Amino acid sequence: MADRRSDGGCHRPVMAERVAELLITDTSGAYLDLTAGGGGHLLTLAAHLDPSARIYGADVDPEAVSRTTRALKGTGQFRGVIQIAFADISDAARGLKEDRFDGILLDLGISSYQLDDPSRGLSFRFDGPLDMRFDPTSGPTAGGLVSRLEESELKEILKKYGEERQAAGIAKAIVRERQRGMILTTAQLRDTVLSVVRPPHQTKTLARVFQALRIAVNRELEQLSRVLPAALSLLKSRGRLAVISYHSLEDRMVKRFLHQQARGNCTCPPLLPECICGATPVLSVITRRPERPSTEEIEANPRARSARLRVAEKVS
Repeated sequence: MADRRSDGGCHRPVMAERVAELLITDTSGAYLDLTAGGGGHLLTLAAHLDPSARIYGADVDPEAVSRTTRALKGTGQFRGVIQIAFADISDAARGLKEDRFDGILLDLGISSYQLDDPSRGLSFRFDGPLDMRFDPTSGPTAGGLVSRLEESELKEILKKYGEERQAAGIAKAIVRERQRGMILTTAQLRDTVLSVVRPPHQTKTLARVFQALRIAVNRELEQLSRVLPAALSLLKSRGRLAVISYHSLEDRMVKRFLHQQARGNCTCPPLLPECICGATPVLSVITRRPERPSTEEIEANPRARSARLRVAEKVS
């Protein structure tokens, strides 16, 4: 889900021009955005591609599928968008009738229309049901997790996915609060967290708590660990994979995967001057360091400030 700011219905895909510059190797090729969001990145790609190129989209959020379809209507290169979790990329490829792609994009952020919709329960700024599911038709809600998990399990989620230092106290407060009734709204969760967290750390702590529960609800890191090798298998030779992440857990996973594949899953000791195990590199890392949005882009879209873009090219 692309992290964008919506202004009068116009979505701003993060680092869109730079993504197009780094992702496109064949202007008449096939490109797939597995987190289509509102179609912003696909529109930018289309502007840089020949009329004979093909662009496709996929997203787990049914509303994102509708938005992308509307945004790309009339774009000659657009071949369709389907609803599917990005970890099921192989099924997506079959559904889109394309064997291999010249470029695949993953934007791991949250769309503004999702954050700003109280019914999705993704933001502590609004009162709404404590849902947080990207696909609102399946899986447990955040309210369900908060209401049934043991204190130790809640603590582990907050520590692991939110890197929250006050996880123990917050988990204890949640268990204490739900003895008076189920926690089913964002306002209830927000007030529970604020009961044990004092200024000036309240906003950042709330953000980490909501992030942790969202990751747990949508199994985001599990999905990411599955989609990276699957995406690699669907790239053509010289095809590129671009990933935009927004927090350190995701970025570490992406960095580790790309560099492992660049070493060909080499099993040699790290300090060995050269590989002797015979591993063959599968990827060439294009961005040695993650690229970040410009100051101007962050000023126009503050939600882009934590974005990190990594790109690699398939070499075999």
